[in-house]
Amino acid sequence: MFEYIYVEDAAAQQPLSQKILARFPRSTHIPCERYTEVFNRKAQNFRLQKQRPALILAHKHGKLLLPAPGDYGIGGTRNFYFSHMYNCVYDCRYCFLQGMYRSAHYVLFVNYHDFEAALDETINANPGERLHFFTGYDCDSLAFEPVTGFVRHFLPVFRRYPRAMFEIRSKSTQVRTLLSVPAQDNVVVACSFAPEETAAALEHR
Repeated sequence: MFEYIYVEDAAAQQPLSQKILARFPRSTHIPCERYTEVFNRKAQNFRLQKQRPALILAHKHGKLLLPAPGDYGIGGTRNFYFSHMYNCVYDCRYCFLQGMYRSAHYVLFVNYHDFEAALDETINANPGERLHFFTGYDCDSLAFEPVTGFVRHFLPVFRRYPRAMFEIRSKSTQVRTLLSVPAQDNVVVACSFAPEETAAALEHR
């Protein structure tokens, strides 16, 4: 699936990185110090890279949960989003991601335990508040699920916090993980549908 997989030094020993590298043994595995050495550099051709994007396994630093933009929520008193991945496997021509990054490569942040710790800290620091957390802002939440196991990892996290809402934004049919577990009252799967003619013209792949 990937000709090249770049592996950030800080991400190399993460269990998810090892699992993904084992899944794609025929890919060329290339170490790098920081994912920015490969991703979003100047003088890159997005459309050319989109024909054969590479995967970059990275460790996300800094603030992992961010306040959601205005009007982004569905009724929570406080709304946050977090991104385990940059860029999308699809090629919808109207998507803002088409112009947000110079690079079409996929960046996967494999340190899920740090995201989980940030969720724990934020929820426990705001007792009694209706906190909503969104994914699918910088990528499609489900499209890469067979490789990332993202939803499979985080559904049990939100099972511990029934008052915290988890919204998964996606246009993907990769729903096997969701179908394999009991439904949770605090998990919303949000997806949009376009008319068939529009989808054929603009929602590539």
